[in-house]
Amino acid sequence: MPETTLAAANVKIVHDKARNLKRFGEFIEEAGASDVDILVLPEMGLQGYADFGLAMGSKEAAEQKQYYFREAETIPGPATDAIASLSRRHGMLVQVGLAERALHGNAIYNSTALVGPDGVVSIYRKTHNTFEFPYFSPGEEMPVVATAHGTLASLICYDLAFPELLRSFAVKGAEVVLMSTAWPMKGHDRATDYHGWAMDLAAQSNAFFNQFWLVVSNHCEKGVYSSGSDYYGGSQIVDPTGKVVAYLADEEGLVVHKADLQAEILRSRTEAFFGLNLLQDRRPELYGALVDDSHRYPAEALQQGVIGARQPAAPKSLHDQRPRLAKPVRSA
Repeated sequence: MPETTLAAANVKIVHDKARNLKRFGEFIEEAGASDVDILVLPEMGLQGYADFGLAMGSKEAAEQKQYYFREAETIPGPATDAIASLSRRHGMLVQVGLAERALHGNAIYNSTALVGPDGVVSIYRKTHNTFEFPYFSPGEEMPVVATAHGTLASLICYDLAFPELLRSFAVKGAEVVLMSTAWPMKGHDRATDYHGWAMDLAAQSNAFFNQFWLVVSNHCEKGVYSSGSDYYGGSQIVDPTGKVVAYLADEEGLVVHKADLQAEILRSRTEAFFGLNLLQDRRPELYGALVDDSHRYPAEALQQGVIGARQPAAPKSLHDQRPRLAKPVRSA
């Protein structure tokens, strides 16, 4: 199989779309000079991430909501069109994080757009974002897309802490997962900060358990927001054995790695880790508790005598469970 060049950027993001888009263009040009095929840029990189230290109902919080209302863009939209033009010049796929405008701006999503030479290939909206209320709405879809460089999936920041999501991508055939993040530290010392180190741990673990590639792009600003927080940086490329093959601490720049992606996935599932294929050896028939959502339906629990019972209710057979939130059928 032909080799593919992966890249991710550490970027200092500001709350200025024009400046951020210009910086992205510079990174795309730099990546193009290295024949990069897939480039990942940070979470909310277009407009800048939110300050969650602002008090709810405060004037500052209202102004921040108004900022996203004004500056959010549709996908496709002006920014993704500009990136598509650059992508076309270099034959590159670029993932960019941005505040996505929907419902006339009344619903704002923390999203990524995967953009190729012909325009937007895929949109992902952050699914695990409870703490981002009231600025961003939660996503509901987990797209996996086939490209010339393999089957790709996207995630955003806190999503990395939920292995169920990444395993879902793996069983749907994802070979490379692209992560845009705004991962901060709690302190100011990368060498000792647990919160930053947790990102490295989660990235390597998820790549290892799913035996796929994981490409991470982060912010690297210092002293930002009302809290004076530092971003961790740590943009990296992790191979299917969980090994970090390219890493950048907290300076701006690119990490780049070239490999036969499918060959390395095959090696991880046939040679590395005792030659075990962790997807083949799953026992999904035993994992029903992972998708049991009965706790969300207390009326049913009362009828069944589950609430207040000393013993947990017997799990339903997976074959007896049916979707709770069926989507309406749409005409073609």
